Amino acid sequence: MGFLDGILKQAMGGQAESGGLAGLATLVAKNPQILTALAGLLSTKDASVGGSGGLAGLIGAFQSKGLGDMMSSWISTGPNPPVSAAQVTDVLGHETIGQFARQAGVPASEAGSILAALLPAAIDHLTPDGKVPETNTLDGSLTALLSRLER
Repeated sequence: MGFLDGILKQAMGGQAESGGLAGLATLVAKNPQILTALAGLLSTKDASVGGSGGLAGLIGAFQSKGLGDMMSSWISTGPNPPVSAAQVTDVLGHETIGQFARQAGVPASEAGSILAALLPAAIDHLTPDGKVPETNTLDGSLTALLSRLER
């Protein structure tokens, strides 16, 4: 199963596509720039979305906004509690949300919802053993994803 398939399956709770998640799956399938923008947010090598803090910076941002337990649950091997678009926007800030929207080719008004749907599954997928991978390993995984998307 590919990275995209894994994230979408996790985002949908392993169930058949329905409702808004079906729309999200269709949107991501038609617009792979969404995953490029997501990878930019999670990578330390790409400063185009949120600077170059990568996953560690994102973890710190969630902790500083009182959502460290939520992030920890996404990293752990247990269930992934949902996050709201408002929480994502509060953690990332409007500038980063705007950067994501521009790179993803989506309206800024939808960027928080898209990230709220994808972040828990993406972080869970990138931390399969319940541990944050070393920066080089994570960046290598994201680079491999992007090279597959460009084909």
